[in-house]
Amino acid sequence: MTNKVSVKRSALVEQPLKTSAATGATLACMGLDNSIPLMHGSQGCGAFAKVYLIQHYREPIPLQNTAIDHIAAVMGGDDNLSSALKLLCEKHQAALIVVMTTGLTEMQGCDVTRVVREFKTQHPQFSNKRIVSVNTPDFTGSMQSGFASTIEACMQQLLVEKQLTVPKLDSTIQQLNVFVSCALTSADLELIARYCEAFGFNPVLVPNLSDSLDGHLADDDFSVTSTGGTGLSQLASCIHSKASLVFGESMLPAASVLEKHYQVPSLFMGTGMGMQQTDQLVMKLSELSNKPVPQWITRQRKRLQDALLDSHFLLSDAKVAIALEPDLAAGYCEVFSEVGASVERVVTTLNVTSLPQLKTNSVVVGDLSDLELCVDECELIVGNTHCANMCEPLTPVLRAGFPCHDRFGNSDILQVGYEGARQRLFAMANLLKASHQDEVPAHKSSYRFEPSSCTQPALSS
Repeated sequence: MTNKVSVKRSALVEQPLKTSAATGATLACMGLDNSIPLMHGSQGCGAFAKVYLIQHYREPIPLQNTAIDHIAAVMGGDDNLSSALKLLCEKHQAALIVVMTTGLTEMQGCDVTRVVREFKTQHPQFSNKRIVSVNTPDFTGSMQSGFASTIEACMQQLLVEKQLTVPKLDSTIQQLNVFVSCALTSADLELIARYCEAFGFNPVLVPNLSDSLDGHLADDDFSVTSTGGTGLSQLASCIHSKASLVFGESMLPAASVLEKHYQVPSLFMGTGMGMQQTDQLVMKLSELSNKPVPQWITRQRKRLQDALLDSHFLLSDAKVAIALEPDLAAGYCEVFSEVGASVERVVTTLNVTSLPQLKTNSVVVGDLSDLELCVDECELIVGNTHCANMCEPLTPVLRAGFPCHDRFGNSDILQVGYEGARQRLFAMANLLKASHQDEVPAHKSSYRFEPSSCTQPALSS
């Protein structure tokens, strides 16, 4: 299917769908063990990203900030960044510091790569500190692009530019890199890892949010670094992996760094949602390992087939709309297509190359106001909390994407694999069933009477 993509260009956004790339970069840091995200911008920029992620995950986010004030905004913020790096290096033993820009410092023209290089020259005692810089201006891109750009920068600056010492990998270990988009939840990552392990592979999730933002109770009250995720030694070992599985189109550039410099082939798995994409994943794992598909995976596929049969009475021909980032929108389009639902419109944040191929009637790169024209004719919407505030209670909204701060357990929502498709189908069907209204109202005849009015009169003697 080829769609014409409509790109909305408006001077005013009243109901935004996307958030800043710097927020996505912060989230990516949470999937790298013992790392500190350092946002080069004002305190307000850092506060927004911090509150945004805390509300969604209900977990602490150790985000640091260079505190650009009104003077530094005019005179330049290089000194603020150098001072912040010096303080973090002196007080904390972080394995990695990721410096990300904001709209303010990008408008200044701040060259963070140069500032980091000069910092290491001026402070040779910190020359061995791993510091990655990434450009994430607020005025371009979105959370998805910021997340992906951070991982790509880590691949380039840590591996290609030799900030990390590459360990030797045991020849008996079959390792796979798994590049995952911000579209996937912690539960999704755990399931993908389980699939890989079922075929004898050791998966390296890049990044691994299932270790840090999975809702576990940490031993310490608060940590200044991320409390889990992919370690730098694991990241360095990625160059020895057999292949890189890529979930989400946005992660292809990060995987291509390994393919270009270390000849690790990249295998695109879509978003891993729905039966067709899961079949592709399972068969590719079987091919790479030269092992048969385990019985429990076959069993899960049969359960998904039954779920498709059960739910198609409600979902088949249902009119739906989607308001999500491109990677996640593509995944839900696959699920709806397999069950026979009609996706009337997809509203998304970025004009990426895959949008014309989405299985939908129309694609708009814009904001939530672009849903208003089709809300009345749709039976179900897939979107975040802001989308629900706009559409409910008239039209039910299946929560997905960021932010979903009006629901608990966002990390535990399973979307990928046979199991994830099954859960999402049941969630959609239940929403439609709960909001179902009879098309023809019950008719009450004017001749209707109650049994009590039919009592016979007493017979006279």
